[in-house]
Amino acid sequence: MRICDRWMQEGTTGRRGRSHPLQCSTSREDRQIVRMAVTNRSVTSRTIAQHIESVTHYPVSACTIRRRLQQSGLSARRALLCLPLTQNHRHLRRQWCDERRMW
Repeated sequence: MRICDRWMQEGTTGRRGRSHPLQCSTSREDRQIVRMAVTNRSVTSRTIAQHIESVTHYPVSACTIRRRLQQSGLSARRALLCLPLTQNHRHLRRQWCDERRMW
C-alpha cells in the first residue's frame, strides 16, 4: 500500500508537522522512470506518465515525472532541431564557402 493511500484511508493528522507533501511514487517507480528516460532519450514526460499509470493503475502527472528526473540528476533535453552535418556535407559546405569568399 502506498503512503498517500494509507494516509487518506486512516485520516490521520500525522502529516501536519511536514513542510512538504508526501511522495506518492515508490522508489521502484522512480527507478523505472529514470530507466525509461535513460534508455530512450526521445521519450517525453507525458509518455512516461502514461506508461507508469498503465502499469500501476495510479495517476502520475508529467510534472512529477520531470521532478523525479531532476532529483536523479537528469536535466531536460531539447528536441533536435536539425540533423547534424556529416563529414562529407561539412567538407562540401566549406569548399563552397571558400570558392565564394571575397578577397
